[in-house]
Amino acid sequence: MAPGNAAVLIPQRRLLEVLGLAAAAALLVARLDLATLAAGLGFFLWGMTHLEEAIKRLSGGTLNRWLHAATRRTLRALAFGALTTALVQSSSLVTLLAMSFVGAGLVTLPAAIALMFGANLGTTTGAWLIAGLGLKADLAHYAMPLLAMGLLGSRLLQDSRAVLAGLLLGVGMLLLGIDFMKLGFETWQDGLSLDGMAGDYFWHWPLFVLFGVAATVVMQSSHATLLITLTALASGQLPYLPALAIAIGANIGTTVTAVIGAFGASTAGRRLAAAHVIFNLATAAVALALLLPMAALVDRLAELIGLSATAWPLKLALFHTLFNGLGIALMLPWIPKLAERLERLFPEPARLLPSQARYLDTNALQHADTALTAIEQECRRLERRTYHLLGSAILVPSGEVTGHPPSRAVVDAPIDPEAWPPVNARYHERIKPLMAEILDFYSRIDTPLTEAQEARLEALYARTLRLVEAVRFGEVLQRSLLRHAAPASPLREAHDDLRMAVAEGLNRLANDPTALDIGVRLDEVRRHWQHEMAERLRHQRLDPWLASSLMNDLHQASRLTAALAPAPATEL
Repeated sequence: MAPGNAAVLIPQRRLLEVLGLAAAAALLVARLDLATLAAGLGFFLWGMTHLEEAIKRLSGGTLNRWLHAATRRTLRALAFGALTTALVQSSSLVTLLAMSFVGAGLVTLPAAIALMFGANLGTTTGAWLIAGLGLKADLAHYAMPLLAMGLLGSRLLQDSRAVLAGLLLGVGMLLLGIDFMKLGFETWQDGLSLDGMAGDYFWHWPLFVLFGVAATVVMQSSHATLLITLTALASGQLPYLPALAIAIGANIGTTVTAVIGAFGASTAGRRLAAAHVIFNLATAAVALALLLPMAALVDRLAELIGLSATAWPLKLALFHTLFNGLGIALMLPWIPKLAERLERLFPEPARLLPSQARYLDTNALQHADTALTAIEQECRRLERRTYHLLGSAILVPSGEVTGHPPSRAVVDAPIDPEAWPPVNARYHERIKPLMAEILDFYSRIDTPLTEAQEARLEALYARTLRLVEAVRFGEVLQRSLLRHAAPASPLREAHDDLRMAVAEGLNRLANDPTALDIGVRLDEVRRHWQHEMAERLRHQRLDPWLASSLMNDLHQASRLTAALAPAPATEL
């Protein structure tokens, strides 16, 4: 398309958007019942957003620890997923978090699949809350005090108290949205009847399933779809069997969020998204095929627990729980095989480019725990690359630096200057691109952080900058070492001691990231050679120019190890 045509289309699109909004506003002004429904849906979705944000902030710093404890076994991961979703009332959020967790290496793929299965079960609690309380009580009576406290508290309070106020605000909006939806359908009842949607034929039901899918995709909330369905069912606007089919479609619709999230996810995240799609589609297929038998089973169970024969909303909630539980019972034994099949279907790349980050998924930005863990993982990779590069800087093979303790024989061996590429070239190839990705990811973290998380993030940021600083010192040191690499050089003996001391420090740090004594051996070497230089200068056995070069090299090596040494109580 020509640039001129594109420039013309943009104002036209904006004009259409304005006209569409004007037409919608005119319709809502003309139809108070539709306006009430729309307001209720808007309050409900807005409340969900506030509730999710408040839960994220309240769980900051604890979710990581919970995951390690809760995902060691399949059943515990399943229960954790169900409980977490029941608390945040968003299976889509928990699914995206699970994708982030598995991508960041916090949980294994089978555990993440079980976590996602549990999220599907946990989301059924929303239907129970709406059907059991929201459609019977006068929720506006409870919503107004919560809204007042939430609004005032979020403006006047700070820190965790402001988060609690946001939680109250979210709950108040949810309750008000449900009340508005109920009122809107009651007003609408006399003007429209959906009795024709009886679903007498089997081929009708897939159409209702598609409606549930479309509604969930548009609103990005299966709870919103169920809210509309339950309120319509309670007001007599929607028959029972079509409502069950719509609930099945709402379950399928939640997979769209996972599929969208998979586009920016790691290979592990795409595997989990595929597992989510497989589970929801298989569960929906079974539920649709057994719709009439399951409806009869719901009637029987409702009778056993004392529900009225016309308690349609509660029966729908029971059906929602029943078919999700059936799906879990069918799929749970197959989790290990499903994980293996997905690992073959979505293999890891044969070789990552040196600049390619492995853990910085966009989905990791959904939660502070996952974002922080992703940066920690990449900083580990940056550290390893830095240690390898600094091995080249001191002309010692990287295996002697990061593997077994360095050998003196390797340090004393002849040096071929052509075998050691310049540090600056390797830095631009392997260090700088990864560092740029880390800093970009760091700048995009906008989720609320606890004080401890902020301190940890700042420590990681400072650590990244010090690694680059160490590489710069290594670049200067390498040039001098190569200039005096000949066996007959007056500086070769001192340089070999220096190289050995730095190699030992790097090896110590590679095996213990918290080690604070990596420069002890180098300090001994520096003191020895400062005394030795004074003696040789006094007896004219060393040129002053070379002595100044050695002093500078010892200083550069000390600055290198100082930049690498972790700060007490802040670094890993």
